[in-house]
Amino acid sequence: MNSSSKDFGGERVSYRLPQPFYFDGGSVGVVLLHAYTGSANDVRMMGRFLEKNQLAVSAPQFAGHATADPTEILTRGSVDAWWADTVAAIEQLSAANKQPLFVFGLSLGGLFAMRALEELPQVCGGGIFSAPVLEGPTAKLTPLFGQYANRIMQLMGVPAAQQTARLATINQQLPQQLASIDIFSRQVVADLKQIGDKPVFIGQGGQDQVIDPTQAQVLHQQLTQQNITVDYHWYPQAGHVITVDSAHHQLETDVLEFINRFKK
Repeated sequence: MNSSSKDFGGERVSYRLPQPFYFDGGSVGVVLLHAYTGSANDVRMMGRFLEKNQLAVSAPQFAGHATADPTEILTRGSVDAWWADTVAAIEQLSAANKQPLFVFGLSLGGLFAMRALEELPQVCGGGIFSAPVLEGPTAKLTPLFGQYANRIMQLMGVPAAQQTARLATINQQLPQQLASIDIFSRQVVADLKQIGDKPVFIGQGGQDQVIDPTQAQVLHQQLTQQNITVDYHWYPQAGHVITVDSAHHQLETDVLEFINRFKK
């Protein structure tokens, strides 16, 4: 991570921003996509695990994320921008002749992973971890975004007046962005049949605090009804950010087994 600093009211504040990563561990390519308000750090442990198992792993950061200003997610980020980030990461691996290609995503990243399975022929398989594919963004995201913004601004030493202005931006723009994510998720669901013969991994924690965990099983059923191969994993004690909590070791092993089973 890069070290940076910013001057707030004469006081110099140092901080470290998460960075995207590319681990060139082998000939098979894997793209890992992070969560809403998250960063590549969400999937860094999985990336290192897969690299050690001779896989090439790319984890981009969605536009507006992992900056010193949480409102940039709303002002710089959008569904279109994040889809472009996803495509660029996949094309990066494709240009490096990494084949076959898999794409997985945590939460919001899972929506874009599913879209890649539907839309991009160079992707041969992939899946989701704790992703709100069927329900779209939930009402819980509004207070969670506020908590995230307050934490970042306090960490950065942002003056109270600037905090107030940024929170006003969030209150004004967040509902519109969540609505656009909801529209995108509904389009992903409408096009599930386009996945065709590509296998889909579903990983879901039973203690998810952000989305309804039972929706993962419903998605599993919908996919299998369309003759799509599904590798479904339920982690009863895991929370929402399953890639970093107590289940992450098992999740990493399951993802590796999935890749080894379906790589061609």
